[in-house]
Amino acid sequence: MRHLIKYIYLGIGCLIVMACKEETPVALTDGGNAPGVVRDVVVKNRNGGAKLSYLLPVDDDLLYVKAVYEYPAGNVREVKASAYVDSLVIEGIGGTEELEVSLYAVSRAERTSNAVKVAIQPMTPPVQLVGSSLNVTADFGGFVVSFGNENGAEIVIEAMKNTEGMWANLDAYYTKSKNGIFTVRGQDAEPSQFGFFVRDKWRNRSDTVVVDLTPLYEIQLPAPTPVTILPGDYNLHFSNLHYGYMFDGIVSDNNYMGTLAAETAIFPLSFTLDFGAPTKFSRFVYWMRQGDGHIYNYCSPEDWEIWGTNELTNDWNGWTKIMDCTAVKPSGPSAALTAEDRELAAKGLDFAFPPGTDTYRYIRWKTKTVFGRLPAVQISELAFFGDNNVGGHND
Repeated sequence: MRHLIKYIYLGIGCLIVMACKEETPVALTDGGNAPGVVRDVVVKNRNGGAKLSYLLPVDDDLLYVKAVYEYPAGNVREVKASAYVDSLVIEGIGGTEELEVSLYAVSRAERTSNAVKVAIQPMTPPVQLVGSSLNVTADFGGFVVSFGNENGAEIVIEAMKNTEGMWANLDAYYTKSKNGIFTVRGQDAEPSQFGFFVRDKWRNRSDTVVVDLTPLYEIQLPAPTPVTILPGDYNLHFSNLHYGYMFDGIVSDNNYMGTLAAETAIFPLSFTLDFGAPTKFSRFVYWMRQGDGHIYNYCSPEDWEIWGTNELTNDWNGWTKIMDCTAVKPSGPSAALTAEDRELAAKGLDFAFPPGTDTYRYIRWKTKTVFGRLPAVQISELAFFGDNNVGGHND
């Protein structure tokens, strides 16, 4: 019996030794030969780059195809494409000179095929296209820049001001919209020189456009007084979220004016503001209630009208319709929120009064729709600009 037990222990010991024996790693692939080359390469030049289409080599070990090129001089770049696709895109080229590109097929063991060399000649880069489209005009307190970006490229438009020979940055506008406008405010009404250029994430940049212009005079108007006696307005508020919240200088998700959602809240819903004296209006800025659940959503106004008068009436007689307004989401109505959407909402949506608008003491805001199609209106902040001392200041 003792001998039997001894043999059992001996057997267990052998099993333990075998289990603990170091295993030699086995490579996923033994390397093998380098893959064949890509064939029948077709080059389609595009703005700022090119698309290369090709036939892949027949090789089960093929992992990817890479393009190697030099741009700018001395800077080697690579673009890789999976073995499951038959093309790759080169982008970020800031010129139109011809470039040599070497294409390689690469195996799972990182063995590289012979190079297939092709030439590409990128078309005019997006930064130059957008730069040549810039149009700058004087506006109240600054200027308006319009642009075209037909390729929808991710670009930045930089605005600068020349002060005593020194250029200082004023603003940087990030966009990939195919066209648009943006404004820069806070400038004095005096002759000034401004510069603009376009750049991208590859550090390409356009030529600088220099413009001499004089911004139009305006000030931010003092906060108006709400008028709550007109029977045609809807002046019921949820949880005391009264009109004062629109003019306290705080833009947030929990500091806003909010009307009461009730059976009597039937659109259009309007409110009236008293500016104390006939005023020349230049523009206003509208900030939605902040937060991803509220910007371009929920009870934030989407479409509304602005009306004006100098004499209050109990109905709409005597009021003049000044303008229609729509809050436009940069990424489009059905897209998920983007950084550009959030940036615009935080900066505020700017609306210019039509040129030649008469002076008015009273302004009436008539909300026609809100983004969430709910029976209430929420606004975080409003700011009106213009001249409340018409004829009484020296330009």
